[in-house]
Formats: sequence, structure tokens, C-alpha cells
Amino acid sequence: MSQSTLARALFVMDEVSKSPQGLRFSEVQTALGNPSPTTVNKILKELTAADALNKSADGRYVVGMKAYFWGKAVTARQGPMRTVRERMADLHQRFEASVNLFTCSGDHMFCLESIMSPQSPTLWPAGKGLPLRLPVIGSIFFFTREQLDDDAFLRSELERHRPRLDLEDVRAMINDARESGMQHDAGLFYPGVYRMAVPLMDQGSVSMVMGLGVLEAHQEQDGVMSRIASAMREAKVHIEQEMNT
Repeated sequence: MSQSTLARALFVMDEVSKSPQGLRFSEVQTALGNPSPTTVNKILKELTAADALNKSADGRYVVGMKAYFWGKAVTARQGPMRTVRERMADLHQRFEASVNLFTCSGDHMFCLESIMSPQSPTLWPAGKGLPLRLPVIGSIFFFTREQLDDDAFLRSELERHRPRLDLEDVRAMINDARESGMQHDAGLFYPGVYRMAVPLMDQGSVSMVMGLGVLEAHQEQDGVMSRIASAMREAKVHIEQEMNT
């Protein structure tokens, strides 16, 4: 890229990163001052090929996986991610649980951090990208309210899952998460696996989701799930304080 094109590409990355829903081609072109479509296409094509941007199913350009890992490398030495890691490690050690940290771009989720426990199920390995799907722990915090209120959408998501799930059970889980601010699927999606998740809010928007998984046999210990819920809420408060300072 020439210096001029490089400057434009960096500007596009900055503008896309400011938009939670991403930008359409026409919006990128407008932000750049209406250069020719050929110029805009060249910039978007190269950024997408480098995985700095992704093109979502609805045609919007969103921040890609590579950009998230650039950010991860930078924040690893700074406050918020240090706090996140400390809290994840605490949950892992106290409850012998697997703990994961997810973010979302467009219609894809990415696992940013992962601590595995041999006594509990693996959720997702760090660095793994996966489509945004309802059975992924914490995904309900990345879906819009309209999507989660749409029975047709929920049915289409449940049809992907085996074993088949009852729509009313899923609705009850979503409503409970809305009221409590914490998702607890209680073995709903994967029998024998109890999973919980809390959204991490940055300036009023869901930035990341922290998920935890334990085996059903482990949760039978007296009050362990209540203790996990309290610890996750406490971790959420401390992390958000750091993120929003």
C-alpha cells in the first residue's frame, strides 16, 4: 500500500471499530470522503484478506479476529486485562471450573482467554472463533432483545442443536438471565454440564462475556452454585470498575 492508502486503511479500521454493528460499503465510502468505489473496494479487500476486517452476513464490515488479538497483545500489559485474568484464575482455583472469556464481532464470537480444568468440561480453547449461536455460553448477551423475543429465530437456533430442546425452557432461561444479569443454563444445552456467564459492560455496551462450566456432580456440593454466582458477580463488578475508570 502507498502511504496515502495506508492512512486511509487505518482510518477505516478506526471508523469500523467505533461502530458496534459495523459499516456498509457506502458508509465506509462516505467516511473516506467519497473516493472512487475502486479505491474503497481495494482498501476493504486488503483489510479483509489480512483478517483485520470481516464481512458479516448482512454485508457490514466489522473488526476481524486479527484486530482483536492486536488489542489483546496491547492490553495484556495493562490494567483491565490483568484484572480479568486474575478474576478468571480465582474462579478456576476456587471452584475447579473451566473459565472462558468471549467477545463478539458481527456474527462471530471469539474466545480471548481460556483456563481449563481437568475436573470440569472444556468450554472453548483460547484463540478459537465460532459462529454466534444460542447454545454457546454467554451468547445471549450478544444477541439483540428483538432476536431473543422472536420465536421463529429461537426455533431456528434450537433446530441446530442435539438433543432437541424445549422452546419454553429456553425462554425461561433467557428471561431469568434478563432479570438476574447472569445466564445459568443448568444443564439445559448440555446434560451434565452446568454453565454460567456474566456480561462485562464497557461504557454501557457488552464488551466481553465471562463464562464458567462445572460438572453436574460438582454442583451437588452444598451451596456451591450460589457461591459461584456470588463470586462471578463480584468479579464482574471489579472488572467493570477497571474497564470504566
